[in-house]
Amino acid sequence: MNFLILTPDGVGSTILQRLLTIAFYLENIKIYNTHELTNGLIIKDGVLSKDYSLKYSQQLCDIIDIISNSNKETVFVSRLAKYHLDARNDEKKSKKQFYIFLNKFYGKKIICVRKNIFEYAMSWSIRQKSGILNLYKKIDKERVSTVTEVDEEFFMQKCKEYINYLYWANDNFPISEQIAYEDMVTNTDSVIDNLTGFKKTFIHNFDVELTKILRIEYDFLNHNSAESSFKYNSKEQRALYLYKSLSDRLVDEKIILNLPIKNTTLQQKKKQIKNFDSCRKKFENFARQHNFIDQTITNWDFWDNKFI
Repeated sequence: MNFLILTPDGVGSTILQRLLTIAFYLENIKIYNTHELTNGLIIKDGVLSKDYSLKYSQQLCDIIDIISNSNKETVFVSRLAKYHLDARNDEKKSKKQFYIFLNKFYGKKIICVRKNIFEYAMSWSIRQKSGILNLYKKIDKERVSTVTEVDEEFFMQKCKEYINYLYWANDNFPISEQIAYEDMVTNTDSVIDNLTGFKKTFIHNFDVELTKILRIEYDFLNHNSAESSFKYNSKEQRALYLYKSLSDRLVDEKIILNLPIKNTTLQQKKKQIKNFDSCRKKFENFARQHNFIDQTITNWDFWDNKFI
């Protein structure tokens, strides 16, 4: 079964597609993560591969042909981002045919979402100021921490774009399931097990559940290394080492791109951004126009498991 990850970006689609790829790899299934479908795709040795130099030069019908002629014995994990399609300006008829094809080719369609849309827009606003889209190393964290104020107009734009994304995803991929970023990084093993059908893949290979490994990784990046080493036992630290070593090897083998690390918590955002409360008030007014937005979790820090 092939997996299609739908995203507006900034909802955990990057780490989800790569963790899915790692799970299949560990289960000895031939797997490849194509990443984005609409900005450069080729077939290399029968397998879908990226060619970023092509950018948006390929027609959607060409992309359909490339995917159709790929190796049927390989499981593909792919991403389709609405903002890429918007930038391409394809004809409505072409997009409709593209959606029909994708719904057939990809047996599993996943709509990536955020439970807390306020934090989603705040995260995006910090990304816009820092220039750091995903966190991979300590220097990225340092650049993120320099942002003290966000553009409130941009913040509201991201709120509106997210709502438009939900309508787009549900309208064009009706047989799909939603995966919330908050669940994916705090209950990772269960989410991956349910999607793949495998059981305890990461525990069997790392001797520690992946949910725990991701938290250890976050702590080592965000806190003093000596303190983190004291906090976790040798078994847990070894699990992190095995996870990072495997990730690096799959990057070298061009099976995946680098895996991002959890960035800032909601509590950290509140301490860091001086117009945090102003953005929150604007979001609350915006949310009243959409009764499906859960405003009770606006102040909920899911990572630290508390209201702020």
